[in-house]
Amino acid sequence: MRKYKKELDNKQYKRMLNDICSDYCAQEHCILKDFLTSAHTSPRILMQMKCAEKFKAVIAKETGRKVKDIELSESMGRWVKDGYAVKFSEVYEEGVRYDTIYKRVMKKVKK
Repeated sequence: MRKYKKELDNKQYKRMLNDICSDYCAQEHCILKDFLTSAHTSPRILMQMKCAEKFKAVIAKETGRKVKDIELSESMGRWVKDGYAVKFSEVYEEGVRYDTIYKRVMKKVKK
């Protein structure tokens, strides 16, 4: 059962951007958040990209590499191939922080 709304209001969208961009934009205003606000990129897409970015740590642990050496494209590929994207679609809920969504996905996918 999907639990997401069709669209976040501006305040909710900005709160979501602050959450997923916190590693890059410590300030209230930054070019990344300004760009994403202007483009009004899908919250669902942004959230899944952030989860796939966090998934780099899993790949790093498995391969003995550093997280910074893993490209997002590799992480996204594994995210889809290994079934995490499907589980993401099952647990995604707008307005929920990315770390909560990520934990829900990881709990559902057991190897």
